[in-house]
Amino acid sequence: MLENRNILSISSLIEDYGRLVSSICQRMIQDVEAAKDAAQEAWLEITKSLPSFRGDSKMSTWIFTITYRAARRYARKEKVYSTKFLTNYFYQDEIELPHSQELDKKLWVKEMCNKCLTGILHCLDHESRMAYILRDIAQLPYEEIADILERSPASVRQMISRSRKKLRNFLKDECVLHNPGGKCTCRMRKWVMQVDLPGEYEKLRKAVARVNIFRETEEVMSGVNYWKQYLNLD
Repeated sequence: MLENRNILSISSLIEDYGRLVSSICQRMIQDVEAAKDAAQEAWLEITKSLPSFRGDSKMSTWIFTITYRAARRYARKEKVYSTKFLTNYFYQDEIELPHSQELDKKLWVKEMCNKCLTGILHCLDHESRMAYILRDIAQLPYEEIADILERSPASVRQMISRSRKKLRNFLKDECVLHNPGGKCTCRMRKWVMQVDLPGEYEKLRKAVARVNIFRETEEVMSGVNYWKQYLNLD
């Protein structure tokens, strides 16, 4: 059924989908500025194409398909890493705390861990990464993800299952946020433990059933809506 376009507005769409569009671009793309550019490109295309939206698909499917295409163009410029490479990277020398009187240490630790988690997602190929993001972060149904990726629901389920297993195995060994009892000695461990970030994640796990570390991070970090910032709507 055709949605009533008379009640649609860019501001309402940004309110409903802005954070997710930003999260998708942020998780698909390591470079922060490139992620912002991808989110803005997606919204420019949405704005331009909205008058011709015919309602042949769900609004969310239409928006996330545009987002996927925009993010994919930037993601293809970045490397896909092996888990061995990531392990070697995380076990380098400890990161130094920035010297600044205005530094909010806890926020800095959260942001660094957030970047780290995005890096970990780069052990997945671009399509698998997007499928995982759409399912476990955006929490879309498999059928909708299949429409966005132009895949069968069965192949999407298989893709996501393999991605979950790969990420779970890696995080269990390497990430203290995922496994507080783990023996990892990543470059951020000292600072992560000082601000008790694992405790913050543990509280979320107890409060909300069946969540994963990437979804939890969306709650731990303040929501980012790149396009809303661009339009000065915050």
